[in-house]
Amino acid sequence: MATKKQNFKIGDLVVGAYDFMEYLYYKSLYPDDVPEPPTYVGVVTHVDYQPYYFGEYIYAVLCIDGLTRYFLEDEIAKL
Repeated sequence: MATKKQNFKIGDLVVGAYDFMEYLYYKSLYPDDVPEPPTYVGVVTHVDYQPYYFGEYIYAVLCIDGLTRYFLEDEIAKL
């Protein structure tokens, strides 16, 4: 099985935002007052490919607040 090419590499400066379902529910109740999801800025420290569960890369990002957070490929973008 061929793995797809990763879009980010270790050391890339990225911004990430989790894609939570609760924002969809909130939007259906209050369509004009939708809060933006929090965004996190950090550096990619580890890349792992999980084809069985997610079918894409998982990125460990050391954020500027000192916490490591995990994002899927479609949840982050390069700065």
